[in-house]
Amino acid sequence: MKVYIVGEDPVTFSILKKVIRYCSREIVILSELPARGGQIKSKIAEFNTLSAAYPVILLTDLDAVICAPELVRQIVPFNKNENFIFNVAIDEAEAWLMADIDGFASYFAIDAHEMPTSIMTKQGGRKKLPEMSFNYKSSMYLTHELIKKSKKLEFIQQFTPKQGAAKGPEYNSAIVPFIENKWNIDVARTNSDSLNRMIVRVNTLLTAYKQ
Repeated sequence: MKVYIVGEDPVTFSILKKVIRYCSREIVILSELPARGGQIKSKIAEFNTLSAAYPVILLTDLDAVICAPELVRQIVPFNKNENFIFNVAIDEAEAWLMADIDGFASYFAIDAHEMPTSIMTKQGGRKKLPEMSFNYKSSMYLTHELIKKSKKLEFIQQFTPKQGAAKGPEYNSAIVPFIENKWNIDVARTNSDSLNRMIVRVNTLLTAYKQ
């Protein structure tokens, strides 16, 4: 099966590719289509049309929107093609990475008890489901608090933002190797329902494609 993937940055694309490989080694990625924040809304009809030819798998962050269903309603004001797989990371894609709690802690030399935890919360439905819990955006929590607890100075320097910057100078190059080589999706999906839902969607797409 051939697909297009849509993401906001190198971290998002790395996560998309890792999850897709987790689901099947038979999926071929035709192209990476970049779209940041507001660009997704302006390009959403284009992605939907494209999915009529080949499936499109998109990943975006929930950020400050109240819940994933509300974000989808805001961005997709039409009947979405069934081959357009729209995924929302709660609250950001970085939360999915930290959902592999022990693996993330070990890789970045952080004591496991310093890691955020998964809690049961609602995302527009009646049932509470697991998601990682942060006092503010997970990427900011990572760069401003969590990474400072690392025992490796190299990681602290790579992630810590310089004055006026949102992220550290080597943020992507530091985190992508963890995604590619160490991120345990089996563990992470148990702590993040939004990650698990993406996996289910991709597997459903695969099943439909094989029929």
